[in-house]
Amino acid sequence: MMLAAPATALVITPVFDQSITSMANSSAIQAAFIVVAKDYAQSFSSSANVRIGVSWGSVGGQVLPSNAVGASLNNLYGYYSYSQVKTMLSRVASANPGDVALIAALKYLPTTLTSGPTSFVISSAQAKALGVISPTQSSLDASIGFAGSTSNYAFTPGAVTASTYDFQSIAAHEIDEVLGRISGVDNGKWRTPFDLFRYSAPGVLSYGYNSAAYFSLDGGATVLNRFNNSASGGDRGDWATTAGTSDIQDAFIGKGQRKNLSAVDLAALDVIGWSGANLGNASGGPKGIAFNLDGTVPEPATWALLITGFGLVGATQRRRRAAGASAA
Repeated sequence: MMLAAPATALVITPVFDQSITSMANSSAIQAAFIVVAKDYAQSFSSSANVRIGVSWGSVGGQVLPSNAVGASLNNLYGYYSYSQVKTMLSRVASANPGDVALIAALKYLPTTLTSGPTSFVISSAQAKALGVISPTQSSLDASIGFAGSTSNYAFTPGAVTASTYDFQSIAAHEIDEVLGRISGVDNGKWRTPFDLFRYSAPGVLSYGYNSAAYFSLDGGATVLNRFNNSASGGDRGDWATTAGTSDIQDAFIGKGQRKNLSAVDLAALDVIGWSGANLGNASGGPKGIAFNLDGTVPEPATWALLITGFGLVGATQRRRRAAGASAA
């Protein structure tokens, strides 16, 4: 199903497989996912058709454990040098002179990388935004899977209770990562463009798995949010979850709590190549999305499954949200 969009715009096309279309509540599942996909698409002006396979009980053909609630599996392109990545981002900035966030952020990137991996990978969806591949390439860019009994989910925000997960929250988190909001810190062998905005101090990029780090667009001078480095695990590209946090990209998810897609989340996607971000309201998120997250269920660390192919690093960045764990 293709979502309506302007001629020059991001289009997110979910491809629901039989595991979902055969369900009794298939219509509710599809409608809930499409609401989130459309909100993301309307937030950016980059011209790309992102195709995501969506399934229940598996992700990209890999079975999800019964205690998982959601996972994503990206196709990655690479490897690229730091110079090549800067050129890609600069090209987007030049084509979008009104993209103040990206243009300003590029000025603070270091001349060279002095530590950590020097090779970069890019998610297939992000590769479309950066002009690495055709923006209309028809193969799937990624897969997202959900698992467990559908009775554990609420498919509209108003129906979320203390005993249900907000399906749209989980879908939003995974779509965010499909668009390139991922880190190489979990892998340890390569970086992603998002890692170029990960600091431990002003002027000091951070790549340590257990190190404290924060997101900044001015060379580390301003802390926009802090990255997860919990001893309980979780994706290092997510935000740290602390008491009172209310962000859709927090590392931990639970039942019944409301959180939002923030202006900082949208800025993060903007500076990695998705131009024209509508930054909305940092406290309330874009109109039409009410996300519900809690600090009780971690996303275990990422692992890579490399598949040989021309320009294609492989299917990787699998993220699982498992129910029942506790946050540190």
